[in-house]
Amino acid sequence: MQLKQSHQLSQRQMQKLSLTQGMRQSIVMLQSDAIDLSEYLKDVSLENPLFDVHTSLDVPFMQGTRDNQSYQLRDNDQSLFEYLLDQVQLTMRDTPLRDLVLYLVEQLDPNGYLPMTDKEIMDELNVDKITLLDAKTLLQQLDPPGVGAHDLQECLFLQAQADRESPEYATEILKYYFDVMADRKWQTLQNNLQIDKATLDENINYIKTLSGAPGERYNGSDLQYVVPELQVKNNAGKLSLSITRYGQPQLIFAQETYDTLSKSVDADVKKYIKEKYDQYQTLEYNLERRIKTVSMIGRVIVKRQYKFFTQETNTLEPLLLRDVAQKLQLSESTVSRAINGKYIQTDFGMFELKHFFSRRSKVAAGLKSRSVDQVKESIKELIDKEDKPLSDQKISDLLKEQGSEVARRTVAKYREQLGIASASKRR
Repeated sequence: MQLKQSHQLSQRQMQKLSLTQGMRQSIVMLQSDAIDLSEYLKDVSLENPLFDVHTSLDVPFMQGTRDNQSYQLRDNDQSLFEYLLDQVQLTMRDTPLRDLVLYLVEQLDPNGYLPMTDKEIMDELNVDKITLLDAKTLLQQLDPPGVGAHDLQECLFLQAQADRESPEYATEILKYYFDVMADRKWQTLQNNLQIDKATLDENINYIKTLSGAPGERYNGSDLQYVVPELQVKNNAGKLSLSITRYGQPQLIFAQETYDTLSKSVDADVKKYIKEKYDQYQTLEYNLERRIKTVSMIGRVIVKRQYKFFTQETNTLEPLLLRDVAQKLQLSESTVSRAINGKYIQTDFGMFELKHFFSRRSKVAAGLKSRSVDQVKESIKELIDKEDKPLSDQKISDLLKEQGSEVARRTVAKYREQLGIASASKRR
């Protein structure tokens, strides 16, 4: 474990940037759905007299439609396990290392901690320390930051390390002086780090914003409404995508208040107004950036899943997070946050953006990759056309002739997911 933390700390220092609140706000806003975003902005506005938040997401409309747009209850909130599983399946190739990452995900407690020690994992799975280290590194790079930690110190360290905008000494404090910080020995910290009190306060205040339970937000079971943030229309086979701006909160700048306070000659008032005005501008920028990011991802999805949106097929083309990330030159974590809890309205229903991501199946060399959905559809077609019940092995052989390499056990799993009985029960 010590080796791992030391390696991460080295990379952390190489990427050090100065602290800004904008990046953290951007992440919060990007991963929030329209309703949570409105609540977040309203909370911020309570401490900022320079803007109000206007939104059309009023409770009376929640049980019907407005402007031909649907509101609906969110299905059961996605668990931490499901959220991590989606990321693993959509970002990692099917390898033994990915299997180990999936095993580690299954061991996490509801707050995202890994209660098993390295020795216990190595003994149970008969894996070496380097392989385990690789798997844990992949796990700890998933969203939300802090998952996969063994204890609170490591959890906070991982979050600070993942945040390129963290203060200069945050990771060092968490790595080497965690107990000193916990004992509130501020003067000792200042002496060891050779920093002044203002710098120490900046780092301590930042550390206080980190979560001791990164998986907690995925443990809720309260019913919530969802609204679509994107809308796609099909006009005779020509698809158009738009942002449903009625669902987007708007920041209304208090110009009169700003003009009045700006006339003050008091230095403290001037400083206060500048801070609040900068905060307003940052929020406005991040709000527009969020809309732009979600819209760009939506366009890639619609283009890739054209036949689905025109209802030519019910199956999805293969699409991974990294495909979209590479196309838009974004990080996979940014794409993952952007699609989290976001919905798109179609003429035939509302779908979560995550719905349109489908894993690739193995195909023969030189052939076009196919999604798992497409392989399932092929299995269903083979069974629908069978003269006599086809065994799972026979279906596997026929799929191979079509160019898809699907093992017998995988055929059985897909067949069961389709609700189709085995060959012996189809006689």
